[in-house]
Amino acid sequence: MDTITITFPQVKVKIPIKGLTLDILENMLFEILQNIARKVFEKALTDIDHYLRNKRKRGELKNTGKRKKYFLTRFGDILYSRTRYKERCGKTHYLLDEALNISKNQRISLCRARIEYFLASLSSYREVVGQARLLLGNFRSHESIRRGVIKEAKLIIENQKRKLQKIINLEYKEGNPPDTAYIEADATFITLQKKGKEKGGKLEVKLGVGYTGKEARYSSGKSKSLKEKFTFVGIGKDFMEKLSLLAEARLSLSKAKKILFGGDGDSWIISGVGDYFPSATYLLCFYHLFKRLRECLGRRKEEQKTIKDLLLSNQIDKGLLKIDQLIRNSYDLKEKDKLTKFYTYISRNRQGITNQVKLKDKGIERAGAIESSVNQAIASRFKKKGMSWSKNGALSLLKVKETILNGEWGDWWETERERNIKVGKYKPPLPAACFNKETESSPIVEVTIPALRGPDQGKPWVGVLRKLSEAGYYN
Repeated sequence: MDTITITFPQVKVKIPIKGLTLDILENMLFEILQNIARKVFEKALTDIDHYLRNKRKRGELKNTGKRKKYFLTRFGDILYSRTRYKERCGKTHYLLDEALNISKNQRISLCRARIEYFLASLSSYREVVGQARLLLGNFRSHESIRRGVIKEAKLIIENQKRKLQKIINLEYKEGNPPDTAYIEADATFITLQKKGKEKGGKLEVKLGVGYTGKEARYSSGKSKSLKEKFTFVGIGKDFMEKLSLLAEARLSLSKAKKILFGGDGDSWIISGVGDYFPSATYLLCFYHLFKRLRECLGRRKEEQKTIKDLLLSNQIDKGLLKIDQLIRNSYDLKEKDKLTKFYTYISRNRQGITNQVKLKDKGIERAGAIESSVNQAIASRFKKKGMSWSKNGALSLLKVKETILNGEWGDWWETERERNIKVGKYKPPLPAACFNKETESSPIVEVTIPALRGPDQGKPWVGVLRKLSEAGYYN
């Protein structure tokens, strides 16, 4: 088997002990190791390039000399030379890049990029620069990291688009359906930039989660985590359609015995449940319900408690009557307007309140995981004071964050990133008109019985058939 030898040089460094601290010693050793690693890396690449040059098929590729390339790794920037080849037709090749799976114009190692983009999902791009310096001993500009995130997210979005199309085509592996599947959705707004074509304002970001129940997070204590949880982040009107497709593929939603859908009562959620989750039981999130109640009545604790008790006991009509009385008796126009909107909100979501109140089965968890998920996926990173985003930049980082939250960050870099997902041609179902066409044939089927004119025509049982034929039973 052909091999190359990687040799680590021996290094001796004399360090004065006076004034030496543990941190100084650690940083010094780390920097030395980084320098050694860069030299070894460059030598290894040169050796592999030399090996490939000697092993290539003669006469097919012409050696046109060396080309230098800078490459950013976990150890810092390296500079190496690789041989450039040209086919007879003029097409150029770098056998080293092809052998090591280095894509055209790639200037950073995937391992380095994986670390930087993960940090970018947690902290601002400027903060990532400092974190990378501390973690890796070297860094690049925050703008370079931002552009890298957008470029990587483009691949993630395209990958997800193909997977969604395969689900539409029913080209996916079905899992075991749960007894109860939970879906929740919510939305929040982030600030848009006022630069170039961006006009500022707010961007509505929607988030959905799906899971199959809750389980103990630790061996002791009451803390619980969601089982088989997945997260989906998106923008636009097709969000609920995409969420339903992912839920079908991940949770076998159509075969689940019970589907519970939790939401805050916004119109896009209610209509989306009806359109894409028709068999789900809609549950209005009580956190959002009573948050709106507090916003309406402010410090009027007694009225808040009265309405809350009526809603929790499923006396919705009495609750609406109480709100109507408050509207009529209020002289504060702002409060009157808030109460009127709250009245409409309760009327629109009364079925969701009733379903939530009636949910008393001990084997079924109440919905309510979406709020912490919104904070985890969106608010903690995108809604910090003073932050604003371009639409493309926000969606890109959201998709990176989604991949991490779904526990798929490692799989993305190790397998999914290079996997070519082939999508078959979509075959739409036959329209109902195909089944309603009238046949042109006569309703009477005319046949002859071979036995009446064959070698058995003289047998007794054939005589019976002949009599039946004459009576009109057969023709």
